[in-house]
Amino acid sequence: GMTRTHFVNPNGLPAPEQVTTARDLAKLSRAIMREYPQYAPLWSMADMRIGRIKLRTHNRLLKTYEGADGLKTGFTCDSGYNVIATASREGRKLVAIVLGEPSGAQRNLRTANLLEHGFQYAPWDSVLGSKTIDAMPMAPETKSVVTTVRNTVVGFECGRRRARVVAKSQQKRQKAAQVKALKSAGGGAVSSAAAAPAAPVAPVAPTKSN
Repeated sequence: GMTRTHFVNPNGLPAPEQVTTARDLAKLSRAIMREYPQYAPLWSMADMRIGRIKLRTHNRLLKTYEGADGLKTGFTCDSGYNVIATASREGRKLVAIVLGEPSGAQRNLRTANLLEHGFQYAPWDSVLGSKTIDAMPMAPETKSVVTTVRNTVVGFECGRRRARVVAKSQQKRQKAAQVKALKSAGGGAVSSAAAAPAAPVAPVAPTKSN
Protein backbone atom coordinates (compact mmCIF):
# COMPACT_ATOMS: atom_id res chain seq x y z
CA GLY A 1 0.00 0.00 0.00
CA MET A 2 0.85 3.69 0.15
CA THR A 3 2.75 3.40 3.42
CA ARG A 4 4.45 6.80 3.25
CA THR A 5 1.41 8.88 2.32
CA HIS A 6 -0.85 10.85 4.65
CA PHE A 7 -3.85 12.74 3.27
CA VAL A 8 -5.72 15.23 5.46
CA ASN A 9 -8.17 16.60 2.88
CA PRO A 10 -9.88 15.29 -0.29
CA ASN A 11 -9.00 18.23 -2.56
CA GLY A 12 -5.20 18.24 -2.49
CA LEU A 13 -4.93 21.80 -1.21
CA PRO A 14 -1.78 22.52 0.84
CA ALA A 15 -1.65 21.27 4.42
CA PRO A 16 1.45 20.78 6.60
CA GLU A 17 0.50 17.20 7.52
CA GLN A 18 -0.24 16.15 3.93
CA VAL A 19 2.69 14.22 2.47
CA THR A 20 3.41 11.57 -0.14
CA THR A 21 6.26 10.08 -2.17
CA ALA A 22 6.94 9.32 -5.83
CA ARG A 23 6.76 5.59 -5.04
CA ASP A 24 3.32 5.90 -3.46
CA LEU A 25 2.01 8.05 -6.30
CA ALA A 26 3.20 5.41 -8.75
CA LYS A 27 1.21 2.79 -6.83
CA LEU A 28 -1.86 5.05 -6.83
CA SER A 29 -1.52 5.69 -10.57
CA ARG A 30 -1.22 1.99 -11.31
CA ALA A 31 -4.39 1.27 -9.33
CA ILE A 32 -6.33 4.09 -11.01
CA MET A 33 -5.40 2.94 -14.52
CA ARG A 34 -6.33 -0.66 -13.70
CA GLU A 35 -9.59 0.08 -11.91
CA TYR A 36 -10.89 2.98 -14.02
CA PRO A 37 -9.74 2.51 -17.64
CA GLN A 38 -12.96 4.13 -18.89
CA TYR A 39 -11.57 7.54 -17.87
CA ALA A 40 -8.44 7.26 -20.02
CA PRO A 41 -9.83 9.64 -22.70
CA LEU A 42 -10.11 12.38 -20.06
CA TRP A 43 -6.49 12.00 -18.94
CA SER A 44 -5.23 12.44 -22.51
CA MET A 45 -7.24 15.58 -23.36
CA ALA A 46 -4.90 18.40 -24.39
CA ASP A 47 -7.68 20.97 -24.28
CA MET A 48 -11.44 21.38 -23.98
CA ARG A 49 -14.01 24.03 -24.77
CA ILE A 50 -16.75 25.36 -22.49
CA GLY A 51 -18.88 27.71 -24.56
CA ARG A 52 -16.47 30.25 -26.03
CA ILE A 53 -13.75 29.50 -23.50
CA LYS A 54 -10.96 27.11 -24.43
CA LEU A 55 -9.13 25.49 -21.53
CA ARG A 56 -5.69 23.96 -22.09
CA THR A 57 -4.02 21.30 -20.00
CA HIS A 58 -0.92 22.08 -17.95
CA ASN A 59 0.51 18.73 -19.10
CA ARG A 60 2.46 20.02 -22.11
CA LEU A 61 3.87 16.53 -22.72
CA LEU A 62 0.55 15.59 -24.31
CA LYS A 63 1.54 17.77 -27.25
CA THR A 64 5.33 17.49 -27.19
CA TYR A 65 6.17 13.89 -26.26
CA GLU A 66 5.46 10.96 -28.56
CA GLY A 67 2.94 8.58 -27.01
CA ALA A 68 2.07 10.75 -23.99
CA ASP A 69 -1.48 10.00 -22.80
CA GLY A 70 -1.86 11.24 -19.21
CA LEU A 71 -2.14 11.60 -16.31
CA LYS A 72 -2.06 14.52 -13.82
CA THR A 73 -0.05 17.65 -13.07
CA GLY A 74 0.14 19.43 -9.74
CA PHE A 75 1.64 22.51 -8.11
CA THR A 76 2.01 24.02 -4.66
CA CYS A 77 4.69 26.37 -3.36
CA ASP A 78 6.11 23.81 -0.94
CA SER A 79 6.09 20.85 -3.35
CA GLY A 80 6.98 22.70 -6.56
CA TYR A 81 5.93 21.56 -10.04
CA ASN A 82 4.87 17.91 -10.12
CA VAL A 83 3.50 15.45 -12.63
CA ILE A 84 2.34 11.87 -12.98
CA ALA A 85 3.03 11.29 -16.67
CA THR A 86 2.05 8.26 -18.72
CA ALA A 87 3.06 7.31 -22.24
CA SER A 88 2.36 4.33 -24.51
CA ARG A 89 4.45 2.93 -27.35
CA GLU A 90 4.12 -0.39 -29.17
CA GLY A 91 1.77 -1.82 -26.56
CA ARG A 92 3.90 -0.80 -23.58
CA LYS A 93 2.79 1.84 -21.05
CA LEU A 94 5.19 3.65 -18.72
CA VAL A 95 4.59 5.94 -15.76
CA ALA A 96 7.04 8.65 -14.68
CA ILE A 97 6.64 10.50 -11.39
CA VAL A 98 8.47 13.83 -11.07
CA LEU A 99 8.20 15.97 -7.94
CA GLY A 100 9.69 19.22 -6.71
CA GLU A 101 10.85 20.86 -9.94
CA PRO A 102 11.32 24.67 -9.86
CA SER A 103 9.39 25.31 -13.10
CA GLY A 104 6.97 23.68 -15.48
CA ALA A 105 9.58 23.61 -18.24
CA GLN A 106 12.11 21.76 -16.09
CA ARG A 107 9.41 19.36 -14.94
CA ASN A 108 8.55 18.52 -18.55
CA LEU A 109 12.19 18.06 -19.54
CA ARG A 110 13.00 15.73 -16.67
CA THR A 111 9.83 13.72 -17.22
CA ALA A 112 10.50 13.30 -20.94
CA ASN A 113 14.03 12.11 -20.17
CA LEU A 114 12.73 9.53 -17.68
CA LEU A 115 10.13 8.21 -20.10
CA GLU A 116 12.63 8.04 -22.94
CA HIS A 117 15.08 6.15 -20.74
CA GLY A 118 12.30 3.71 -19.87
CA PHE A 119 11.40 3.03 -23.48
CA GLN A 120 15.05 2.62 -24.45
CA TYR A 121 15.62 0.23 -21.53
CA ALA A 122 12.46 -1.81 -22.21
CA PRO A 123 13.99 -4.27 -24.75
CA TRP A 124 16.49 -5.40 -22.09
CA ASP A 125 13.81 -6.41 -19.57
CA SER A 126 13.75 -9.99 -20.79
CA VAL A 127 17.52 -10.26 -20.34
CA LEU A 128 18.15 -8.27 -17.15
CA GLY A 129 14.77 -8.75 -15.53
CA SER A 130 12.45 -5.97 -14.39
CA LYS A 131 11.46 -5.02 -10.85
CA THR A 132 8.04 -4.09 -9.59
CA ILE A 133 7.44 -0.87 -7.67
CA ASP A 134 7.15 -2.81 -4.42
CA ALA A 135 10.45 -4.64 -4.97
CA MET A 136 12.52 -1.57 -5.77
CA PRO A 137 14.91 -0.67 -2.92
CA MET A 138 14.70 2.68 -1.17
CA ALA A 139 17.84 4.64 -0.36
CA PRO A 140 18.24 4.91 3.45
CA GLU A 141 18.71 8.70 3.40
CA THR A 142 15.29 9.24 1.78
CA LYS A 143 13.30 7.55 4.54
CA SER A 144 10.98 9.80 6.57
CA VAL A 145 12.42 13.01 5.09
CA VAL A 146 9.93 15.77 4.25
CA THR A 147 11.32 18.79 2.42
CA THR A 148 10.02 22.02 0.93
CA VAL A 149 11.22 23.57 -2.32
CA ARG A 150 9.43 26.90 -1.83
CA ASN A 151 12.59 29.02 -2.15
CA THR A 152 13.59 27.44 -5.47
CA VAL A 153 10.22 27.64 -7.21
CA VAL A 154 9.96 30.05 -10.14
CA GLY A 155 6.50 31.45 -9.57
CA PHE A 156 4.66 34.63 -8.64
CA GLU A 157 3.07 33.03 -5.59
CA CYS A 158 6.24 31.75 -3.94
CA GLY A 159 9.63 32.69 -2.56
CA ARG A 160 11.45 36.01 -2.55
CA ARG A 161 9.62 37.49 -5.52
CA ARG A 162 6.37 37.38 -3.57
CA ALA A 163 8.04 39.21 -0.69
CA ARG A 164 9.25 41.95 -3.04
CA VAL A 165 5.78 42.37 -4.52
CA VAL A 166 4.24 42.70 -1.06
CA ALA A 167 6.89 45.25 0.00
CA LYS A 168 6.32 47.33 -3.14
CA SER A 169 2.57 47.28 -2.58
CA GLN A 170 3.05 48.47 1.00
CA GLN A 171 5.26 51.34 -0.21
CA LYS A 172 2.57 52.46 -2.65
CA ARG A 173 -0.07 52.45 0.08
CA GLN A 174 2.20 54.45 2.40
CA LYS A 175 2.89 57.02 -0.31
CA ALA A 176 -0.83 57.36 -1.07
CA ALA A 177 -1.53 57.90 2.63
CA GLN A 178 1.15 60.62 2.79
CA VAL A 179 -0.31 62.41 -0.24
CA LYS A 180 -3.77 62.32 1.32
CA ALA A 181 -2.46 63.67 4.62
CA LEU A 182 -0.59 66.55 2.93
CA LYS A 183 -3.63 67.46 0.85
CA SER A 184 -5.76 67.57 3.98
CA ALA A 185 -3.22 69.76 5.77
CA GLY A 186 -2.51 72.18 2.91
CA GLY A 187 -5.84 72.15 1.17
CA GLY A 188 -4.32 72.05 -2.30
CA ALA A 189 -2.67 69.84 -4.84
CA VAL A 190 0.59 68.26 -3.82
CA SER A 191 3.30 67.23 -6.23
CA SER A 192 4.69 63.72 -6.11
CA ALA A 193 8.06 65.17 -5.14
CA ALA A 194 6.55 66.91 -2.13
CA ALA A 195 4.71 63.75 -1.14
CA ALA A 196 7.79 61.58 -1.25
CA PRO A 197 9.38 60.81 2.11
CA ALA A 198 12.42 62.88 2.94
CA ALA A 199 15.72 61.31 2.01
CA PRO A 200 17.96 60.44 4.93
CA VAL A 201 20.77 62.91 5.54
CA ALA A 202 24.22 61.39 5.44
CA PRO A 203 26.32 62.12 8.51
CA VAL A 204 29.06 64.68 7.99
CA ALA A 205 32.47 64.02 9.42
CA PRO A 206 33.70 66.79 11.76
CA THR A 207 36.27 69.11 10.24
CA LYS A 208 39.36 70.35 12.00
CA SER A 209 39.84 74.10 12.00
CA ASN A 210 43.29 75.55 11.48
